[in-house]
Amino acid sequence: MKMQILCFITLFASFFLSQATAYKFNFKYFGNGSDLFSFHGDAEYGPEPDGMSRSGALALTRDKTPFSHGRAIFINPITFKQNSSALYPFKTSFTFSITPHQTNPSPGHGLAFFVVPTNQNNAGSGLGYLSLVNRTSNGHPNNHLFAVEFDVFQDKSLGDINDNHVGIDINSVDSVVSVKSGYWTMTRNGWLFNDLKLSSGDKYKAWIEYNNNYKVISVTIGLAHLKKPNRPLIEAKVDLSKVLLETMYTGFAGSMGRGSVRHEIWDWTFQN
Repeated sequence: MKMQILCFITLFASFFLSQATAYKFNFKYFGNGSDLFSFHGDAEYGPEPDGMSRSGALALTRDKTPFSHGRAIFINPITFKQNSSALYPFKTSFTFSITPHQTNPSPGHGLAFFVVPTNQNNAGSGLGYLSLVNRTSNGHPNNHLFAVEFDVFQDKSLGDINDNHVGIDINSVDSVVSVKSGYWTMTRNGWLFNDLKLSSGDKYKAWIEYNNNYKVISVTIGLAHLKKPNRPLIEAKVDLSKVLLETMYTGFAGSMGRGSVRHEIWDWTFQN
């Protein structure tokens, strides 16, 4: 409880000290009973496996509900630009885990960090659409959707490269950039790529940054207990000022198939 209270104090202090062009919050723990998130679909404050208490995570799906999907959205709108000017730079980091049930180790489908225009989920569906879009809205420019997906199921109809990848999504779950999950380390012989199995149940940390001067999105992932890798997994030139509106909402979405999977977010920081 103390961790939760400290987190909320930090969060609200940042509201009062910041201006419209600066926004910052830091969740070290997600407790039950706060009004800082709106939940859609099957998302909720994460239960412990015994179902009797809360885990301290955001749960995006319910592992006992086949084809479960949901969204957890921070309730306050965030200013990403003003008067149609250039987009503000922003960065976010969070710890996540994707845990299949041990009796059914085939996972699906994944989770995503996203930025959307409304605090609703009227356009999201499950399976490969990750509760971000649906079959009819996928790819529509009016979505004004930016997302980074952590996908553990290969849906070839949506252009997935494999069943363990990270991708940047613009208005669609057909990623504009997609790479195998992993992280880089420097060795005596140069850069070494280390595979990460997203559906291992281990906790991983993700860092997402947008440089508004160079219009570059960088995505880095690594083991949660280690420091941030020096080399990003993805660096992609994308002009988000053509995608995001002046005021947007941000949060997380996830979905699963017939298998039993837990999609959880354990902490989260955001700053622009």
